[in-house]
Parts: sequence; C-alpha cells; structure tokens
Amino acid sequence: MQFCAMENFDWQPTATPGAEKYEVWRGGENAYFAAFRVKAGTAFRPHAHPGWEHLTVLSGRWQMGDKELGPGDVAITAPGEEHEECALEDSVVMISIGNNDIPG
Repeated sequence: MQFCAMENFDWQPTATPGAEKYEVWRGGENAYFAAFRVKAGTAFRPHAHPGWEHLTVLSGRWQMGDKELGPGDVAITAPGEEHEECALEDSVVMISIGNNDIPG
C-alpha cells in the first residue's frame, strides 16, 4: 500500500511551460499515474496515447475538446484517440495512462 499527500509532492517541470508533474506511480514507459499542476492558459497540443487516459480534475477548470470540466469531473480517452487540453484556471488534475485492457 502506498500513501502520498499532495502537500509533499516533489513537483517537476514538464516539456510544456506552465505545467508541473508529480509521478505517483510508473509501470513502464507508457503506464503511469501522475498529478499535474497547471497554470491558467496552459495548453497541451493535440496528442494521443497508446493506452487509455483517465483524467480527474481535483481543482480549477479544465477544457478537453469542447467539454469544460470542474472539480470531480472525469474524462476518459481511448487508446490512439487524439485530444487537446487546456487549463482554464490554475488547476490540479490526476491522470492515469495505460491499461490497454481496461475500457474505462
């Protein structure tokens, strides 16, 4: 069993300016569970993942395609499905990538 408190996360910069990441768990190159702390206006260009992406908004407002998400909202993207994202407010989101056999 593993526990971690967000107040103790060791936030690391990402390749996207305005976004930081803390990896809670990594199971391989394309399988991980991570928190992202993202400044308002930060956008992630269209991209796809080889496995499922499960995104949960913890705080702030988030845009995925034409959908606006708030705290507690969840978005699930299928393997290979191209999507783009943007933080509408300073936000924290949890993202799980991988698990090709789990449909959602």
